[in-house]
Formats: sequence, structure tokens, C-alpha cells
Amino acid sequence: MRRLRSMDEVREALLQPVAIIFKHSTRCPSSAAAYSQMESLLKTNPQAPVWLVDVIEDRDISTEIARNTSVRHESPQVLIVKNGLIVWHASHYGITAEAVARELLQAG
Repeated sequence: MRRLRSMDEVREALLQPVAIIFKHSTRCPSSAAAYSQMESLLKTNPQAPVWLVDVIEDRDISTEIARNTSVRHESPQVLIVKNGLIVWHASHYGITAEAVARELLQAG
């Protein structure tokens, strides 16, 4: 997972052909479960373009993503972006390695 730490990196991620943005809170048990799911995704799909946002340390980054995508912030949250458009998003226990892999495949 590549950590998003600046607004320039947010813009870069949003302009990728396909990107997965994972909003994670280090203080939340459901976010810890989602983090494990994302690790599982990366074990089976090591080239998956996953960008990580620590919503505690980088709240401004998370807010910028919500503003740019018009998807209300939740944590944990996964957004799949294709050429700047959100094609899928899920939060909390809707985040599974299988669901993200399936949606990533559909996104191309």
C-alpha cells in the first residue's frame, strides 16, 4: 500500500487509470478488520494499486478525497477510482478482499 500524504498525491491517485483508495483509522476495530482484508487482497493481487489514507494523521487528505469524489467520508472505506471517477465504494464490513478484487477486475 502506498500512503497518501499530500494533496498532489491525492490528485495523482485520482487520475490513475485504476486506483484503490483505502481510508483507515488506527483507532477502530472495524478498520483493523478491513486492513486485514486489504492485506489479503495484496497477497493474491500484489500489483493492485492500493493507496492508503490514515484518517487520524491525515484527516485533511481524507476530507479532500471526499470533496473531490462527492462520496461521504467513512472509516474504514474503500473507493475504486477509474480515470477520475468512482466506480465502486464500500465501508466497514462491506470491505472484503473478495469484493475489492471482483470490483477491481470489473474496473479493468
